[in-house]
Amino acid sequence: MSNVFYVTLHELEDEKNLLTDEFNKIKQNIMNLEVDMNKMKNNLNALSGAIQETDKLITMAQKHGKNGDWKVEEKATKAKGKKNKWKL
Repeated sequence: MSNVFYVTLHELEDEKNLLTDEFNKIKQNIMNLEVDMNKMKNNLNALSGAIQETDKLITMAQKHGKNGDWKVEEKATKAKGKKNKWKL
C-alpha cells in the first residue's frame, strides 16, 4: 500500500501569500526601473541637444575664423594694489 500525503488549506494559503508578496516586489521593481529609465532617457535627450548646440557654435566659430573677422579686445587694468570687485 502506498503512502498518501495531504496538503492542508493553511499550507496552500501560506504558499499563495509568499507568491503574492514576491509578485508585488518584482512588480514594484519593474515600475521603479521604468521611472529610472525615463529619467535616463530625458538626460540623454538633454545631452544630445547640448551636443547639437555645441556643434552649431563650433561651425559658427570656424566660419568666423575663415573670414578673418576675429576681434580681440583687451581691457587695460590698473594695478594699484586694489582687488577687482565684480558687480553683477
